[in-house]
Amino acid sequence: MNMAVAESAEAMTIISQMDSSSDDKVSRYIHDDLSFYILSKLPIKSLKRFGCVSKSWSILFENPNFMAIYRNHLIISNSNNDDDDSQHHTFLLIHNPDEMGNYRAQLHLLPPHQTFKNTLKLNLPPPFHHADDVNINILCSTSVNGILCLKQYYRGDDPTKVRFVLWNPATEKFVVLPPSPDESGPRPPYLSSYYQFHGFGYDKVRDDIKVFQYVTFECDGRYDPIFRDPLFVIYSLRSNSWRILDIDMPYWFCSDAYQGLEVYSDGMCHWLATYLTDEEFIVSFDLSDEVFFKTPMDENSDFSFSTRYHLVVLNGSIALISSHESDYTTLQISILCELCVRESWIKLFVIGPIPSFDWRPIGVGKKGYIFFRKEDDELAWVDLSTQIVEEIGVKGLKGNCNIGTYKESLLPIEGLNN
Repeated sequence: MNMAVAESAEAMTIISQMDSSSDDKVSRYIHDDLSFYILSKLPIKSLKRFGCVSKSWSILFENPNFMAIYRNHLIISNSNNDDDDSQHHTFLLIHNPDEMGNYRAQLHLLPPHQTFKNTLKLNLPPPFHHADDVNINILCSTSVNGILCLKQYYRGDDPTKVRFVLWNPATEKFVVLPPSPDESGPRPPYLSSYYQFHGFGYDKVRDDIKVFQYVTFECDGRYDPIFRDPLFVIYSLRSNSWRILDIDMPYWFCSDAYQGLEVYSDGMCHWLATYLTDEEFIVSFDLSDEVFFKTPMDENSDFSFSTRYHLVVLNGSIALISSHESDYTTLQISILCELCVRESWIKLFVIGPIPSFDWRPIGVGKKGYIFFRKEDDELAWVDLSTQIVEEIGVKGLKGNCNIGTYKESLLPIEGLNN
């Protein structure tokens, strides 16, 4: 059993015995210091639930002593889980120009000390061996059952170019996805498609890997007698085919899906999205039930061009990293406790000021380290517990590097679709 899960189960057992106790009874059973220690091991959603046990527990997130304990446990738990797993890596996907000026993608696994020295360079699968001057991305910045989903972004409508590839680096096996319905069907030449956001993850009910994308259409100014509604298309590895999801889709917009605005965690994909009214929110998709959830942002959030955001997963929780242009070297990290509940956002960390910090973070690696690009293009990470900054020893251009996590698995990728 995972250490964090075991600790949470132990804490839940102790606390459940006190669930119906009054404030006076709770104070006789357990001292605040001990209760804070036990509570700090719980997931945030469970903490919210146990707020009804006593008045002091209902305002835990306003208690600086408890918050200090909780932050420390979150960091230690995240670090211990990674340290105990030699198959868990931080990956760096970087695009740097060669001598001809073409941008080539390189994928590296960072060693345990999280620097570029002694890094392991992975050979991309054959569909990308001759990919010159293209943008390759790893969906959701993580692996699922040892599988990475690579997407090749290109301009134009050449159907011979690869769009999606599922790849297991440990076994070197890969599957090239067939063209999606929006690519393979007939379409007027003046109608362009835009891929607003993508997703990739595991359907636990059907034991299936799924890839999907939200597609909108736009006319170049000519009259189009047939209005094209947005499409939500979804791929199943088991059937090796795409289908259109029959669902009433609002017109969502994700400004930059590959710059930290989409994540995957525990059977669900999440994006930071905007509605036509400029309303900002988290949209989540359950891969098993194939339904959407919408979570409003914290009412104190400043969603404007002057604020930068990065969506990440910290110790299994959805988190939002933000910085304001008035002090973009200081990062604020908020955790989402419960989907669909605006009031469940909790601000956990304020990090910084970080010297020479430039642009928003480029991802979160092992141990919860936050990676970023410095003003001189050097890539570095900051430790949440110490706020110490370390360079990793390689440069990356703005918008051309991405950090994520990869966990090795020898499960055959072909097994699902046989």
